[in-house]
Order: sequence, then C-alpha cells, then structure tokens
Amino acid sequence: MASASVSEWLCEPCKENGEDIKARTQCNECHELLCEPCSNHHLRSKISKHHHLTELVQFIQKSTSTNDPSTSKPTSTSVNEDELASDFLETVTLTEDTVLYHGAQVAVESTSVTSKQEKRTISKQDDPRRLKATKCLEFSVKRPEDKKKVYVTGVLGVSDNVVVVDYDNNMLKLFDYNGTYISSTELKHYTWGITYVRDSMFATCGGGNTVYLLAICTQGIFRRRRSVVREDVSYHVDHWADGIHYNGTYYCILHRWDNAITILDRQGRQVREIITKEACGKKFTFGWDIHMDSDTNNIYVPCHYEDGVLCMTIDGKALWFTPLSRVWGITQNQGTLCVVNILQRCLHLMTKDGENVRKLQCEEDLGGKPNYVCYGQDGRLYVSYDTRDAKYGMISVYSVT
Repeated sequence: MASASVSEWLCEPCKENGEDIKARTQCNECHELLCEPCSNHHLRSKISKHHHLTELVQFIQKSTSTNDPSTSKPTSTSVNEDELASDFLETVTLTEDTVLYHGAQVAVESTSVTSKQEKRTISKQDDPRRLKATKCLEFSVKRPEDKKKVYVTGVLGVSDNVVVVDYDNNMLKLFDYNGTYISSTELKHYTWGITYVRDSMFATCGGGNTVYLLAICTQGIFRRRRSVVREDVSYHVDHWADGIHYNGTYYCILHRWDNAITILDRQGRQVREIITKEACGKKFTFGWDIHMDSDTNNIYVPCHYEDGVLCMTIDGKALWFTPLSRVWGITQNQGTLCVVNILQRCLHLMTKDGENVRKLQCEEDLGGKPNYVCYGQDGRLYVSYDTRDAKYGMISVYSVT
C-alpha cells in the first residue's frame, strides 16, 4: 500500500458499471473508494448523507507513515484480577505474562505467481466440482427498531443459532435455525467480521483495536470477558480490523486499508504482523474477509482489486494466486473454499490449492448480490447480501452436498 498512488485506485461504483474512474475519496463508514461525482452522490443519499469522506491523498499519506520496526519495543499489558471473569474461556485468558509485540514485521518473500496451478490428483470426495447447493431457508435480519439501514458484515451459524453482524446499527443479532429473531446485543464500537471459537462461543473484531469474545446463552448473547485484545492495546497498523478468523490455534485479523494481517495466539498475544506492500512480483490489495486453514495455518485472502484469491503461509510467503473477478467473502468446509464474486454475483468453489474452480451458485440462483458467506457448525452455507442490493438484510441458507 505504501507504494500506491491515487492514480492506481479506482472508484468502486463506477468499476462495477464497467468504467475505470480514478477515486478521489474513501468513505470511512462504507470503506468504499469514490470518484468526485460518486462522492457528491454519496453525501446526498438519505442512507449515507451523514457518512464521512477522507481525501485519498491524505489517506495514503497516513497509511504510509508507519513506525520503524527497529525502534519498536515489546509492550507489557497487565490485567486486573477483577477483570478475569470466572466464566471466561480458559484458553484465551490474558495473564501477567501477556505481551503484544508492536510493529513486528514479517518480510514477504517474493515468489513468481502464475494463474496456471500445478494439477494434482484429488479424490472424488474432495473435488468441489461434485457439490451442489439447495436452498433450505431465507429470512430477513431487519428489525422495526433498527435506526439505520441494515449492513451485514458477517454471518455465523453456531450452537443451533445464527449470529449476524449488523455494522450500521452496531449490533449482533441472534436468530434460531428457522430464522426466528431472538435478541440483539449492541457493542461499543462498530463491528466487522465474525468467527467461530468453540461450543457456543465466537469472536468479532471492531473499532478501538478490540477483539470481542462472546457466547450464546438460552435467549441471547453475552460477553465472556471484555475482549481478547483490550482497548488499551494498539496494533502497529493505523486502522481497525475488517475481517477475522480463528482456526483453533490462531486469530487471524485482516486490516484491509493497511494491507496487513495481525496474527494472535489463543492467549491474545500477537505472534506476528504481515505487511504485504508487494508480494509475488506484483501488488496485492486485500479484500473484506480472511480465512486461515486449521491444518496448515495457510492464509486465504480475497484480493479485491487484483481480482483473485491469494494464499500465503503464516510467515507471509505467497504460495499461489487464483484469478477471480472482484472477490469479497471467503469460507471453507472439508477442504473446499467457497468464495463470493461480488461483480458476477455468484459463489465459486475451489480446493485449498486453488484448483478446480467452478460456480456453485450463479446470479439467477441467488437472486441478489452476495457479500459474505460462511459455513455454519451445522454444515449449511449462509449467504448475506450487499447493502446496495435489493436483497440487503436477507440471509440465504443452503445445504451443500
């Protein structure tokens, strides 16, 4: 991102209409790049008239002024005894020994990437080309008491429930598996992304450099503790998280506008930070979601402007890149990745090696413009829709067999 110039950033609404128009601003609330006409329209729209726009030149200057990692020092964070709740997940409890290393950068090894992957022999069971999706449920997450338009930035099926992240209303909404509304939990900061931890527990990330750990009880959501990463702990990156995934060993947190990834262990300690200014001989700009494999710890990131999926190791070494136009959300189940193509309004399947790419659902099947996707603990596929689409606020549930 540091080497990026304004001329390399394009207006997102115009690009979706097939026009390559230079962006002038970035919306702080929508995280969307806009040209001058679209900026004016954005501020006149009833939905976004109270949003805040940042000049792109100012944004790039801020994004590129990072600290010298050689001068960064480990910072110890203490925890008051009364903060350690007895019902907090024992494997994520912060202790006196908790240390977050600020500014620790991992060099990205330059590797030649080609769209032609070396083919391997896979079993019929692992071949995503055999899978089919059948819609079994669709429900709305909009509530009469919502003060703003519903903007879904994460959905998760866990513990016989569905949890939806509503960014604009700053809420986590709880539904049962039949799509019946149960309750809502309002958070202090805007929240983006959600990931399963274990049993009825899950984590979300948001402003204030915070990763919240929450759990589902009989009739609602409650916090197991203040957070995995407390609010007085700052990441080296300047901007908040845009995506999160927990693979049973690490929390992998995406910082889209810094083109960076923060990796935490189970105790909330920062293991490393990956800053990919340039990787694999070309520049990659991260999208809105992230996934970390539980077996290999490989990281899968949709690259929004480079139109494809990038796979790299936990150390930041690029392994492969598979071209797909305008990808957004990503999830995995039993060795198969499911990726949202927001431009073509479809879902793609591929193996963990980036092979055997095929469409699972097309625009005619979905009936709208998907943005996030997740396999629930019930094995079903949950799909949400873009805020600019007629199906915004809807969740579609598919059985994939």
